[in-house]
Amino acid sequence: MSLRRCSLMLVFALVGAFSTPGPATGQTVNGAIIGVVKDPSGAVVPEVAVTLRNVARDEMVGTTVTDADGNYAFRNLPPAKYEVQATKDGFSPVSLPDAEVTLGQQLRVDISLTAGGVAESVEVIGGSSVLGTTATQEHGIAPETLNQLPLLFGTGPRAAATFALLMPGVSTGAGNNASDARVNGGLQSGDEASVDGVSMQQGFMSQGGMVSILQDFPMSPDMVSQIKVLSSGYAPEYGSSTGGQIMAVTKSGGSRFHGSAFEFHQDASLKAIQWGKEKTVFNKNNFGANVGGPIPVPGLTTEKWKSFFYFDIERYRQVGGASQSLLSIPSMQERQGDFRDWRDPNGNLIPIYDPATLRPDGKGATPRTSSWGATAGRRT
Repeated sequence: MSLRRCSLMLVFALVGAFSTPGPATGQTVNGAIIGVVKDPSGAVVPEVAVTLRNVARDEMVGTTVTDADGNYAFRNLPPAKYEVQATKDGFSPVSLPDAEVTLGQQLRVDISLTAGGVAESVEVIGGSSVLGTTATQEHGIAPETLNQLPLLFGTGPRAAATFALLMPGVSTGAGNNASDARVNGGLQSGDEASVDGVSMQQGFMSQGGMVSILQDFPMSPDMVSQIKVLSSGYAPEYGSSTGGQIMAVTKSGGSRFHGSAFEFHQDASLKAIQWGKEKTVFNKNNFGANVGGPIPVPGLTTEKWKSFFYFDIERYRQVGGASQSLLSIPSMQERQGDFRDWRDPNGNLIPIYDPATLRPDGKGATPRTSSWGATAGRRT
């Protein structure tokens, strides 16, 4: 292999390692921010310099200028919180620091300029006009909600997909089990799930949806930054579903180092005991840690080229917790077909019969046409 070819491969490897492009997938998770800039009279203002900054990464995303109709747009934005700033001579600079772009969302942020000098500035907090501009029925769980709401764990680690039950149009039938979720009256397990734009379909049965994102590959709130459910009117890029689309995006590092450790524990000693029964051992532990931050590389890290990392590790342990108080395992004698030891509490042999001999009599009963006792030992 020539030296020139080796050099080219090294350059491509470095570009892939230290650049941060959006995911190139069929089901994109990136969104957009669009809007129009107006003056106090309501007239559009052209040639306004609009800049966009990623708040978590303290990174300048880009700069654009409004067109003749006062419109501006920033496309292909990863889900995050952004700050929109607008400046023009004769007007006070305006800053909107709370533009939250969720999974696949096209966010509209209109800006109203006020007359004034450059020394004056206007910061709009909580009062900006942020409107969805698509016909898709979508509902999401914000990162703050994922971090603050408690989440139970049953026979496995905590799964952030459980929060999908809080979305409008999502039901679980008669129970409250997230694995039974139905979106807009669709079939159970008829939904589709994706993480970072990648389909979660797996196995020879092509199972996906809640089966994958809740049971087979559960992702805790420490791994996921946002959860969204598309219930109807979504784009053709989302398929393989008779119900809705469950979307998740994983966390990423920011401009500052941040880490945490957690432990969720359930112990039988903390639970009540039913009258007349003994308390069984049933302990569960879901624990882990995570850390994220920037990756400064001397000579390569600039305002435009930055790299970040996020690492999360979790474990789950369970001791005890049998679903039945009495478990029956066939003895070696029964495995050979000899059931003479199969007796009821009174010592009587329990009859054995072939289920295929059951015949409904039309009166609500199902008598057997033939049977044989346990003393027969084997079926002949």
